[in-house]
Amino acid sequence: MKTPLVESLVGWATLGFFILWVMEFRRTQFQESYWLLMLSSSCLFGFLYLRNRRGAVPVLSKYEPKKEVRPKATIKPSIKKKK
Repeated sequence: MKTPLVESLVGWATLGFFILWVMEFRRTQFQESYWLLMLSSSCLFGFLYLRNRRGAVPVLSKYEPKKEVRPKATIKPSIKKKK
């Protein structure tokens, strides 16, 4: 299996487990549906890890701000000399 396929499967699993948790939370108490929330968050962290490993998200240590390049100011004469 290639990484983009696994990445998309884990991403959709995150969304699915979260929807299941919301539906279960409405029906039962929080303590009984806590495991679905933890499963959803672990899938989310796995998805973010796979995405970061692929290089889709820029790492802050590699980030370098762009340097602003200002054009040199030129002085134009305001008064023309008469001949």
